[in-house]
Amino acid sequence: MPFFRRFAFLSVLSFFFSVLAVLSFSPAVSANSLPWVEHSVRSGESVAFIAGRYGVSPRTIERANELSVREDDVLPGEKLLVPRKDSDLLATMAEYRARQRGETLVPLIRIEEPLPPPPPPKKAEADLADGIEPLIRPLEGRVTSPFGKRGGRLHDGIDIPARPGTPILAVRSGRVIFSGVIRGFGNTVTIDHGNGFVTRYSHNSTNLVKKGAWVRRGQPVAKVGKTGRTNCHHLHFSVLVNGKPVNPEKYLPK
Repeated sequence: MPFFRRFAFLSVLSFFFSVLAVLSFSPAVSANSLPWVEHSVRSGESVAFIAGRYGVSPRTIERANELSVREDDVLPGEKLLVPRKDSDLLATMAEYRARQRGETLVPLIRIEEPLPPPPPPKKAEADLADGIEPLIRPLEGRVTSPFGKRGGRLHDGIDIPARPGTPILAVRSGRVIFSGVIRGFGNTVTIDHGNGFVTRYSHNSTNLVKKGAWVRRGQPVAKVGKTGRTNCHHLHFSVLVNGKPVNPEKYLPK
């Protein structure tokens, strides 16, 4: 390392240890009162991710640590100083480093206000509202038993009668997570469409798909039957959003 770079590096270290010594001298000082946080970079983290965690901008961290590479080039195990909100440390560091390089000083600025929190993850309802692969009806026909309370118990889906053996269609593409028999519902197929949205097809005479299979919207997944506790041929179709039964007619086309 050339002499002037080694001297500058040692000078920076001396500056930080001096600040730490002053802060540590006061018995009332705590980790929360320090003007910065030392963050150890973990695998997969970027400057933008770390900035969001501490409520500062990526540029603030780049300036505080003199990063001149792309933000995704920080390495796991690397130590970064993250200035706290409204701390003057960033300005002090900038002033000190400018003097070391013989650069012209600019007026000191305070750290930017924290970035607004990221929006919450989209739930299945919002996902569908955004028009991502609209649903189709699993079976043509009128609903003879709607979703809701019936006899003091929740009827967790809708019933659509049809001729025995009529194909039942996947309302949307997804992965089959169950294909078998459920007590009371008979032959049943359950499909996970992602983002917490699951559909279930019951009382089938035959299941046409196996667990783990990927099915596309409109693909036959079963045939109408009357297995389980029922006395007529029909499809019991149910929808679960984040594990909770909801009214399927809220999502199906009219």
